[in-house]
Amino acid sequence: MQTKSILIALFFSLFCLHCLHTRAQSARFYAGIVAGLNFSELEGNGVTDYFGINAGLMGTAKLSRHAQLGLEILFSQNGEYILPEYYPPVQYGKVRLNHVEVPIHFDWLIGVFEKDQYYDWNLNVGVAYTRLISYNIENIEKENINYQVVYGNMEAILLQAGTTYHFTKNIGLNLKASLPVKSEGLGWTLAARFIYKFNG
Repeated sequence: MQTKSILIALFFSLFCLHCLHTRAQSARFYAGIVAGLNFSELEGNGVTDYFGINAGLMGTAKLSRHAQLGLEILFSQNGEYILPEYYPPVQYGKVRLNHVEVPIHFDWLIGVFEKDQYYDWNLNVGVAYTRLISYNIENIEKENINYQVVYGNMEAILLQAGTTYHFTKNIGLNLKASLPVKSEGLGWTLAARFIYKFNG
């Protein structure tokens, strides 16, 4: 079942990339990288108590003067995406929840300060598929307690919204918020990522 789910996600990602490439024949295609951090509460007291890497590849295709479609394939760490079936009531120390995350988003392009040169600001809204691929969890005494944490479902669909400001045609900063569709017992995950477009 796990292998089937991964294959479905990969085929879906390839299909979306193909759609972006096909659309790019009549509208410009952009590729790039994203790198930054996730912030989440997990078992802490605030949304910034736990953080982890959010990085990977991105592609966008311009659909119209003010719209584009984006696809990302990410390694995403410590997002509050999936609730374990059981986790022990202990004080937690180091936590590493490692996900594969595939966001698809629609971007509305807005020119603010650089509208004569390029659209420097955009608003993003979309969904993402994510799967937990591994985890490492310690208590406050630095003892590994992986064997005490039980996951049933390892996948989730996220609702996402954010904004990106481009300092230049190639370099930008993206701020994003994610919430699982099945959000009972889960909270928001925030992300701050730098974007570099190869052909901006």
